[in-house]
Amino acid sequence: MQVPVIDLGPYLAGEAGARERTAEAVGEASESLGFFFIVNHGVPQTLIDGVFAETERFHSLPLERKMAVKVVDKIVGYLPLGGQTQRTSVYGKSQHPDRSASFYIRQEFGPEHPDRLAGKAWVFDNRWPGDLPGFRETTLGYFAAMSELALRMLPLHSVALGLGPDYLSSHDAFRPPTYNLRLLHYPPRDALAEGQFGIGPHTDYSYCTLLAQAKLPGLEILTRTGEWVQAPALEGHILVNNGDMCRRWTNDRFRSAPHRVINTTGQTRYSIPFFVGPRVDVRLCCLPTCQGPDNSPRYPPMSFGEYLAEINRRNYDLPAPEKVGAGD
Repeated sequence: MQVPVIDLGPYLAGEAGARERTAEAVGEASESLGFFFIVNHGVPQTLIDGVFAETERFHSLPLERKMAVKVVDKIVGYLPLGGQTQRTSVYGKSQHPDRSASFYIRQEFGPEHPDRLAGKAWVFDNRWPGDLPGFRETTLGYFAAMSELALRMLPLHSVALGLGPDYLSSHDAFRPPTYNLRLLHYPPRDALAEGQFGIGPHTDYSYCTLLAQAKLPGLEILTRTGEWVQAPALEGHILVNNGDMCRRWTNDRFRSAPHRVINTTGQTRYSIPFFVGPRVDVRLCCLPTCQGPDNSPRYPPMSFGEYLAEINRRNYDLPAPEKVGAGD
């Protein structure tokens, strides 16, 4: 198996020296493949199983009920089959729209939350389906657990980069982080559609992704040697990969690995990636330990919001803002 496995148990238990040892393993995996599994991560398997069950329940609804919460001008709610195509990828051309459907969930902010009152750009209104008891509660419980895990991962990145354990978690870019939970449905691949993917070859756009494992495989990773390898489906493991903002911020030290999904199992496949991004309005300049006299910054300062806006315009089939109704 070419995907490293890292045990978080000693680190999360506070064992002496465990943070440094775990950070070293995270750094090595991030600089080589850009993907790694974590075990003993603290997220209950019962919660993970519950979210997979809710994902299947939502995608099994009649189409008209799902279309009632369809994505409009923001990537929140239901994106039907064919709603996304990887037009920006240089790692392989998608000949057809991606054969997957999604339901996107963002962080909840109450009516009196200071960020909502201030009109912050990371405040969204989720588009919850009606008459689906337990769906919202289960997915938000998982959202909270994965948010906590993401914050526990930041010190490992900080130490691996020689920045000290608190550098990233106290940086304005993660005060607060932005999160996005995507509930994916992959029908079996159409054998007659040559060049069709569940999700075409791409890199993730955010800082990192946490992916609890599905029962069925399908995710493939492009190695540094140009070989596509399939990530095994390992129960109890969470697959972690770096995104484009991490790659840019670390001056290409941490790899944002191209990957794709091809569902050749002949069965319906579900996936629940949790995306962790920096704050959308903070411009990221090359980290101090990732540059030097012989290693100048390769990228100009850019915010996640600026980067994401350009990607979304190219990859998602959304109505123009002026066509969106006032109530949406």
